[in-house]
Amino acid sequence: MKADPERLDFAGLDARAEDFDACVARTPSIDLYCSSSAWVQPARRAFTRGAQPLVLAGDACYAALMTLPIRGGRLAALPLEFAWRLACPFVGADPAAAVDLLSAAVEPPDSAVDALVLSGFVADGPAFARLHHFAQRAGWSFDALESDGRYVADLTGGVDAFMRRRSAGFRANIRRERRLAARDGVTYEALSVFDSDASLMSAWTRIQAIERRSWKGRDGHGIDADPMRGFYRDMTRRLARRGALRVVFARRADQDIAYVFGGVFAGTYRGLQVSFDDAFRPLAPGVLVHLEMIERLCAEGVIAYDLGSEMPYKARWGERGVETVRVAMYRAGQ
Repeated sequence: MKADPERLDFAGLDARAEDFDACVARTPSIDLYCSSSAWVQPARRAFTRGAQPLVLAGDACYAALMTLPIRGGRLAALPLEFAWRLACPFVGADPAAAVDLLSAAVEPPDSAVDALVLSGFVADGPAFARLHHFAQRAGWSFDALESDGRYVADLTGGVDAFMRRRSAGFRANIRRERRLAARDGVTYEALSVFDSDASLMSAWTRIQAIERRSWKGRDGHGIDADPMRGFYRDMTRRLARRGALRVVFARRADQDIAYVFGGVFAGTYRGLQVSFDDAFRPLAPGVLVHLEMIERLCAEGVIAYDLGSEMPYKARWGERGVETVRVAMYRAGQ
C-alpha cells in the first residue's frame, strides 16, 4: 500500500530542492529548466506573493502547485510559475503518478479547490492523459487551451555544426559583425564561478547598469525594477550557489556595453536575459554576446541552448523546441 503524500510548504520545497530538481530532470517532454526550483520558486515569490502552497511529495514524484482565492472562499490551483505558463507542476519519471497526487487531494467534496489552471505539459503525454481521465471520472470540466512554444538551438557537434544549421545570410552577418566589433576594440568577459555573495553582487550591479542604458530599461520594460528585478535576483543567487549561472559581458574601452546570462540544467543552457547599452547599437552587441556565450557553452559540452518562448528573432538562432499546452478544469457546478 502506498504511503500518503507528504504536504510541503514553500520553505519545505526549498529544503528538498535537490531531490525535486532530480525528479524534474527525469520528467519526459517538459520544459526542464522552467519546471525546476531555480525558476518556479523565484517566480512564485515575485509575482504571486499571496499564494498558499499545494505541494505534494510522493514516491519519486511531486505535484508542485499553489492556490489563490477565487470566490466565496473557494480556491484555484496553479503551477508555481504562471506568469509565462512554462512550468509543469507534475514532475518525476512517471508524471501521471504526480497527477494522481493532485487529483486525490482536490477531488473530495471537502476540498476548497474548485478550479485547476495548469500548464507545461505536452498534449500527447502521460500527465495530460491522466488529467483528462480524472476529469471524466470526477465529473470536472476539461478545456484544453492554447499552446506555448519554445525555440532551442542544437549545440551538438560544436560551434561549426551550429553555424552550418543557420542560413547563409545569418552566417555572413555574424562574420561581418564580429569583424567590425573586433576592429572597434570589443572584448568579452565570461563569469561562471561566484565564490561569494560579493562576487555575484558585483556582476549583478554591472548587469543593472547596462539595463538602465538599454532601450528596455528606458521604456520601463527592463529587469532593473521590481517585480522582474526581484525575480532574476533571486534566480541568479540560486544558480550561482549550485555553479549553474553563466554570464558574458561585452566590453569596449573598459566599459560594459552588453550582457547575456542564463542557467545550465540537465545539459541544457536556458537563456534568461540579454541587453545592451543603446548607444552601441550599431555594433550589434546583443548578437555578439549571444555568439560568445554559444562558443563557451560548446567548449563546456552543453548540448542545447534553450532560447525560451517564441519570438521572431529566435527562429534565426534555433529550431522549434517543446510545445506545451494549458488546461483549465472546474468542479461540476462551478
